[in-house]
This record gives sequence, C-alpha cells and structure tokens, in this order.
Amino acid sequence: MDRQTLDMEGARQGEISAASLQMGDDTIAIQRIATMTVEANDFFPWDTPKNRLTQRGYATAFVSLMFFALLGIGWWAVLPNRPSSVTVLFVGGLMLLGAMACGLRAGMIAAKLRKRQKYFRLVIGTSDARQIPLVDDNREVLCKIRDAVRHKMDTDDRTITGNFDLNLDIVNLKTPGQPEPAPARAAAPEPDVAPDEPPMPKLARRRDDDHQDALFDKVAEAMKPVS
Repeated sequence: MDRQTLDMEGARQGEISAASLQMGDDTIAIQRIATMTVEANDFFPWDTPKNRLTQRGYATAFVSLMFFALLGIGWWAVLPNRPSSVTVLFVGGLMLLGAMACGLRAGMIAAKLRKRQKYFRLVIGTSDARQIPLVDDNREVLCKIRDAVRHKMDTDDRTITGNFDLNLDIVNLKTPGQPEPAPARAAAPEPDVAPDEPPMPKLARRRDDDHQDALFDKVAEAMKPVS
C-alpha cells in the first residue's frame, strides 16, 4: 500500500539570515512578511487514489464471489440428487472462502484509509499574496521558527541568524554578540594536610609542683646578668 508523508508539502530545511528567510527555493524578506499562522489539521496517510482503487477492487471481488458462492450452495440445496450438485457445492465453497478473504482485505484497507494523524502547518503570508507553508507534526518547532521571525520583524534585529531542519525537529539560532561560555578550569589540587595529631596527655600535678616551680624561678632570676 502507498503511504503519504508530511514532507510532500512545504519545505523541510531552511535558513534564517539577517534580513531574509530561506525556505527551500523560496526567499522571503523579513520586512515583506505580512501574516504567520500555526494551524492544526488532520492527515490521512493511507488515503491515496491507488489505495482507494485497490479497496474498491477487493470490495467488488467480495460481492461477486459471494454471489456465485451462494448460487452454488443454493443449486446444491435445491437439486441435491444430481451428480453435478456436489461439484457445484465444492466450487461454491471455494468461492465462499475467496469472498471472505477479499472482504477481510477490503475491510482492513478501509480501516487504514480512515486512520488519521494530527499535524501542524505554519503558513507564512507575504505582502505579494504568496503563502508558503511549513508542515510538521511537532508544533513546538514551528512555534520556535515563528517566534524568531516575529522578533526580527518587531525589533529589526539583524544579529539573530540560524537554520532549521523539520526532518530532525531542530532549530538552531545564533547571536554573534552573545559571549561564549568560558571553559571549565581544572580544580587545583588540595595540599596534603597531615592528619591531626592527638593532643599530648596532661601529666597529673602533685602538691610539691608549685614549690619546685617557684624554686626554678628564683634560680633563673639569680642567673640574669646584673645591668
């Protein structure tokens, strides 16, 4: 079965330059854009002329085979004693199986023809009455393109440029005056710090320690030179 895709309508890649919008083979000046509209629509990917013709063929075969199958079964039911009745019944049974297969196939194709998929279209209208669509199943990507173009229209900002690819759902916007992030510096190695040593234990003082300290102080004063 044939299947339609969204890339059959509108451009898939484009570029936003300083003062124009490039979409496929169309170049639009930003200042000549009059309208921008994001629309939601239903898309039937299997609804093609070839699939419709195939479905009608299976439906016609179903009706024809069912008619002859019922005719053969009715012949056998009315004239069961004739030798040809068994042959007619066998052929009618085969036609009945074929009719069931064709009917099942026709029903499957009819169900696929009714299967729909939501998609979005950004329609850009220009002052010379042209309408150029951008079609995608991701509304957020189309809104990013619309917002970037609208900003350039409102502010006459020529620094914002970029490109987009609807096949990959990517919108890249570039601002030349925007500073680039500084590269991350490697962290300086921390100096090796010796582990904290446990404090020295305090010695227990005895009663005669105060007396000995005073004695040492007197000896130290006696040893000072006389000025």
